[in-house]
Amino acid sequence: MRIKRKTAAQGPVHLLRIGFGFDVHRFSSKKKDLMLGGIKIAAPFGIDAVSDGDAVLHAACDALCGAAGLGDIGDMFPPGSKRSKGIRSTKILDTVLKKMKNRYQLLNLDLIIITDRPKLAGHKKRMVTSLKKLFKTGQVNVKIKSKEKLDILGGTDSLCVMAQVLMKKCQK
Repeated sequence: MRIKRKTAAQGPVHLLRIGFGFDVHRFSSKKKDLMLGGIKIAAPFGIDAVSDGDAVLHAACDALCGAAGLGDIGDMFPPGSKRSKGIRSTKILDTVLKKMKNRYQLLNLDLIIITDRPKLAGHKKRMVTSLKKLFKTGQVNVKIKSKEKLDILGGTDSLCVMAQVLMKKCQK
């Protein structure tokens, strides 16, 4: 479904935007905090990453950036930059949301977390609650999928996240 609005100066303007994000990280026994969706999950490992490694927030932020035409979070927070080292993913999200403010409204966030470990089903409700609060929307869905012990997407020592967003251009 395409919704358009015509303006004399610009021609047709698309009111709905879709964005897709992806992130993948290896597990690390050197890090003990596993952050996913803005919550800490007890695990004997963390994520090997420049930031706190919250792959859920990273994929979702990249989806927002894609829909808003903002590039990706690596453009805003380059991996080699000193300011990126150890940064909290919630700060990355705040930066992206500020760039979107008064331009786009998030209508829906849909996520798939793909990993064999740790088991995340018991954390899903808390994660959804956290994401609704962080993204300021009631439309959040989280799906958790297994790799079925296949050596895909980083093998058994990693997790990956895919995110899709639907946004609406704000009316002025």
